[in-house]
Amino acid sequence: MSINRRQFLKSSGALSALASAGMPMPAIAQAAKQAAAPPYSPGVEKYVKSQCVHCVNFCGIEIKIQDGVIRAIYPDKARADYYNWGICPKGASGVFNTYNPYRLKKPMKRTNPEKGMGVDPKWVEISWDEAFTTIAEKLAKIKAENPSKLVWHHGHGKYLIGDQFPKAFAAAFGTPNVIHRTTTCEAARHVADELTWGYHGILPDLEYTNLYLNFGANAFESEQWARWLDHATMDAKERGMKLVAIEPRLSHTGAKADEWIPIRPAKDMMLLLGMAKVLLDDGTIDKDFLVNYTNAPQLVGADGKFLRDKDGKVLVWDSVSNAAKPFVDGVKPALLGRYDVDGKPCATSLQLLADQVAKVTPELVEEVAGVPAARVVSLAREFAREAKIGATIEIEGQKLRYRPVAIYSFRGLAAKEFGVQNWRAALIVQMLVGSLDAVGGLHLHGVYRNPTYFEPSKCEYPPKRVDLAKSVYFPHGHHDVCQQVALTLLDPKAYGLPYEPEMQIFYATNRPMSTSDAKKQFEGYKKTFNVVIDIVETELAQMADIVLPDLTYLESWHYFPGRWTPDRKHEAIRQQVANVYNIPHDGFTILWELAKRLNLRDQYIEQLNKVWGMKEKKFEAGRDYTPREAVALLWEEKTKKPFEYALEHGFYGKKVDAKERYAMGVEEKFKGAGKPKMNLYAEQLVGGYEKVKETVAKNGIKNIDLDLYRIAMSPLPLAEHAQPTPHREAKDYPLYLVTHKIMYRNQCGNTGQNPILNSLGGTDENRVAINTATAKQMGIKDGDMVMIETRVGKARGKAKLTQGVRPDVITVSYSYGHFSTGFPAYAKKGTWINQALELHPDKLSGMNSFNDTKCKLTKA
Repeated sequence: MSINRRQFLKSSGALSALASAGMPMPAIAQAAKQAAAPPYSPGVEKYVKSQCVHCVNFCGIEIKIQDGVIRAIYPDKARADYYNWGICPKGASGVFNTYNPYRLKKPMKRTNPEKGMGVDPKWVEISWDEAFTTIAEKLAKIKAENPSKLVWHHGHGKYLIGDQFPKAFAAAFGTPNVIHRTTTCEAARHVADELTWGYHGILPDLEYTNLYLNFGANAFESEQWARWLDHATMDAKERGMKLVAIEPRLSHTGAKADEWIPIRPAKDMMLLLGMAKVLLDDGTIDKDFLVNYTNAPQLVGADGKFLRDKDGKVLVWDSVSNAAKPFVDGVKPALLGRYDVDGKPCATSLQLLADQVAKVTPELVEEVAGVPAARVVSLAREFAREAKIGATIEIEGQKLRYRPVAIYSFRGLAAKEFGVQNWRAALIVQMLVGSLDAVGGLHLHGVYRNPTYFEPSKCEYPPKRVDLAKSVYFPHGHHDVCQQVALTLLDPKAYGLPYEPEMQIFYATNRPMSTSDAKKQFEGYKKTFNVVIDIVETELAQMADIVLPDLTYLESWHYFPGRWTPDRKHEAIRQQVANVYNIPHDGFTILWELAKRLNLRDQYIEQLNKVWGMKEKKFEAGRDYTPREAVALLWEEKTKKPFEYALEHGFYGKKVDAKERYAMGVEEKFKGAGKPKMNLYAEQLVGGYEKVKETVAKNGIKNIDLDLYRIAMSPLPLAEHAQPTPHREAKDYPLYLVTHKIMYRNQCGNTGQNPILNSLGGTDENRVAINTATAKQMGIKDGDMVMIETRVGKARGKAKLTQGVRPDVITVSYSYGHFSTGFPAYAKKGTWINQALELHPDKLSGMNSFNDTKCKLTKA
């Protein structure tokens, strides 16, 4: 006889009641002895291959199941050859998120019409049918009036069902408003890539890299490719690679680096431009790469635009004929110089860059960025030396460019008011030595996949989307602008939005907790009828009118293409292994049910085939699909392997050969005369700024600062990009405030309730990291309560003294400080730093400016 979970809970509850009634412990022990069941006899063990979705690394896992209960989660050893060697504490303890007693279990309806932070919704439980009926009736009304009045949001939830499903639903419904969370993550870096080489997706080619400059990406904790970058970085270091961490706070990655350069926040641009100056002054540049792969030789006129012939072809200065000509066979473009063409002065793109960086001396870099002038020079020369300009290497019979230096960043360079330009500067430094897409350099994914990124933005007005993406406000907001939605809702007319949104559906996101100037987000969400789909009652859920429970990643099915690396690809599934609270729906079935109730099922199916790119196997009209059936269909279409293979192995992986890895990117798309060129000089921004000015004047727009757009839309990075708004204006706030992520809490929701993570030493709350010397001057001791004050708010926290942060910087991790009444007390500890962060989003991408705030610090 074995005791089941319910019997155990009943007996333990009874014993607790006896103890609380005052019964002495010996009596309780005797009662327990008499009630004890025979020793537990475990049943048959089985292991299921699946995928962790606690963060966007999507690590391969093996789930141990015994007696129908999930007992443990381990890394999938087979996945080590393709992505992750291990899993992090979140993934290892993820079983709690499924068995969490604080989970949402039934639909709930708000009965309190008042909404706001800390306001009790006064929930009542309702049936699934009532929930679906209420939601579908409101959706039907909106669809009949104006489908754009519906806004769908997903954050981490994209990875629970794949954003193809909500995109297909939105397309069938007719709304353009599908909003992802990329502007709280890496949007500026994506847009910089797109403006420069026509798509996005980068990784250092660490198998061959010899010098690796890491600008604030913390791969040993929570970076998006962390579970590959961690072991790939250590392998490379053991091979002899040098790692330099350039960041204000000594991260876990910095702790493993050969050198830490504690740069002043938001001043990375100065170091990068200073390095570019040294490279150009020394002449240590890859001239062949710059001529044959980039637009560095293209001639720019006084208006900032390229000179073109009568056929529209861009001109270069031919050093053979001493004339301006298109770059065709036989033409030898000059890289530097000023010329006169048809009586008009012009210069090469590279010459304009040289002019821009001429004033960024090493001494100026030291003054502004806090990096010693001598190290600026030596770092640039070390970078050039290690780049081995002109070298080749043979791999698998392929003779390839060999430039074993790479610069990499994630939010470190991107999460700033001028984030696009910050990462553009890093790309340009690598362009100068020819390391982009070279062996050992920065590997580019999907080069020139979307040539329209090389065109000026249309700068829509009035905006079509509530987040203003691709409008005159965020001309290159290709990845949605999640934090803008609430701000637009506060005053849609101020942004020219031709409708007022009425309903929002939020899937697995706690958006207002995770953006800057966060309290204002809650104000915007008061304006609409809100539906939240989640596994726990987050702060956002408490702003909802209806809350629907979801299944966890251990209880649901999913197909995902998998994380790629420079030399591997894999595709994976997630398998359902439990349904602890017998919840009948998840994100997939909720969308399916709503499509049916709105009579949109066949239109939804048609859009699913489009967004998933289905060719041989397709979703069939006129029928329903279970989540398992949908995953099986997608797997067999994408991998051409039977679904039984997926059920057994969990993934299918393959190695990328040297030709595909190195010869089908920039070599194929850009190299040589007559081909497109990657953009050292981003001319499309010149045309885009003209369009912004024209649109502002034509429509009398009052809430656009043209001077800021002029700076943001420069075709080349500028020293001005190292001066975000708070640094220019917050003169009375002496300290820089930056945020970071830690592995235990990098989502603002379910991980905060995990008692296993919260019980680890010091991880139940975050601390305010202060330099030891700075704290001593202020009379602050370790563990003291301190108050952070900025121009937008205050945040209170516990001091942690350290030498691992610059003296003029304080840093606080986010995803703490919850206040939802649906959270247990242990999950509410720590500092909610986002309420004190200023918001000055990048004008091009809409990227959230997490790392630009200035603050005061006092003892609380």
